[in-house]
Amino acid sequence: MTEDLSLTTTAKASRGGARAGAGRKPKSPVAASKVMRVPEQYEAAIKALIKHLDETSICGRHYGPATSEPVFIRSLHDKAQRLTFTVEPVKS
Repeated sequence: MTEDLSLTTTAKASRGGARAGAGRKPKSPVAASKVMRVPEQYEAAIKALIKHLDETSICGRHYGPATSEPVFIRSLHDKAQRLTFTVEPVKS
């Protein structure tokens, strides 16, 4: 009877688990990503920042500063705030 249990356990152990190439592929193959917890009211601002950074990724030393459209959010103390993001090329 114990022989039957060990065979069943071995058969189940060979299924599942991590496999090479399995899982969701990254949205951006260029950069690694990180999971973070942020307050919900900052979600729109963070998405706007990522969008602005993606849109200005070609900004080089021959370009001027690029400023985003304003994003309106509420602070953690429920104060209205307007955010803009500016990307400037580094002159080297």
